[in-house]
Amino acid sequence: MNNEGGRNITLFSGAFSQTLFALSFSTLDLAAGFIASLVASYVVKMPWILIIYPPLLTVRGNISGMFSGRLTTGLHVGLIKPTIGKNTEYFYSLRASIFFMSFINAFVVGFLTYAVFLVFEPLYNVSLLILISIAMMSMMIPTVISIFFLAPLIAIASYKRGIDPDVIAYPILSTANDIIVSAIYVVTVWLFIFWENVFIAVSFILITLFSFIFIYLSKYWTDKNFRKTVSEGIFIIMILMVISNLTGGVLSKLRYYIERYPHILTIYPCLLTMIGDEGSIIASTTTTKLGLGNIKPSLKSIIHRENIIPILGVLLAGLIMSTVFATIGSFLYAFSLLKLVQTILISFITAFLLATPIIFISFGSAIVAFKRGLNPDNFTIPTITSLSDFLTTISLFTVIKLIIGI
Repeated sequence: MNNEGGRNITLFSGAFSQTLFALSFSTLDLAAGFIASLVASYVVKMPWILIIYPPLLTVRGNISGMFSGRLTTGLHVGLIKPTIGKNTEYFYSLRASIFFMSFINAFVVGFLTYAVFLVFEPLYNVSLLILISIAMMSMMIPTVISIFFLAPLIAIASYKRGIDPDVIAYPILSTANDIIVSAIYVVTVWLFIFWENVFIAVSFILITLFSFIFIYLSKYWTDKNFRKTVSEGIFIIMILMVISNLTGGVLSKLRYYIERYPHILTIYPCLLTMIGDEGSIIASTTTTKLGLGNIKPSLKSIIHRENIIPILGVLLAGLIMSTVFATIGSFLYAFSLLKLVQTILISFITAFLLATPIIFISFGSAIVAFKRGLNPDNFTIPTITSLSDFLTTISLFTVIKLIIGI
């Protein structure tokens, strides 16, 4: 009994401490929120600024999550070497497939944003080409930075130091991507607003460059892993992209409220990242256990202590961090104790309400994908990030209405 109790404590403390460390990087999403707020004064006249922002974060997060999930699983099972330099053909085909999908999805984000814009904001105008150009630059520049530098560096460095990359890689990478995407997005919007000719020239040069890379990497089409990653990944991301664009549409309807409560806007990217990170950690560790044969591909496996105890550790870490970055975010804008308490309650309750859905979505999607012969890394994290972003947006503003009374 004592051995079982000690084992439970080890399982819980290991998951809790590593998750708390990983989620602590979510506080850096305050930087993403602050950067995005730099164009907040234009959202009333140009609501497409809010419509396209969530899809950029979500789709970039989906593809990044897919890459980090395959990367960490590959390290565990020996398909990828723990080295930054010369690596396996599997690694290079994986990297090529991620760039390939990012390029296609950037175009689709532009088209879907335009469609959602026409539905949600029919009284306003924007060019389809402008939205496609903004989507291309805001997604492809972070993609290059991520797949060639950040993701391999973070995953391999953690693996070499004995830290589980399933727990560390995606949370750090998702936060870094949010900041990079937000910064590039804001600069791109500024270029369009203030220096349209420069915007057009830069867009043409970069899209041409990305097109050449896209054509060059198409040589991997004959590779089995490349085709499998693209065929499985692009389908689910296309479906979930619709959800993320609807999230942007909902957010655009709240633009007047966002101006009134900027302290809430600062924690919005943090909540999106944290909830998505929790789900991704649960899904990624489940995927690795499935790949190694440590658990049975059954939904009933969730009740086993080897699964449920680490999951509880992940959730507790998330609840703690939700209060931490709510407090930090409040001090940036809130000037009263009432607003501070309101913000902490909003963040904590939102995270608490989403705990159960995220557990079942994360664990369940990994099991279902594995049983159907799909690669869980191509399916679970994109599903989790899109659904969690949508659910977080709806839950957050529902809680705001109840607490603040908008």
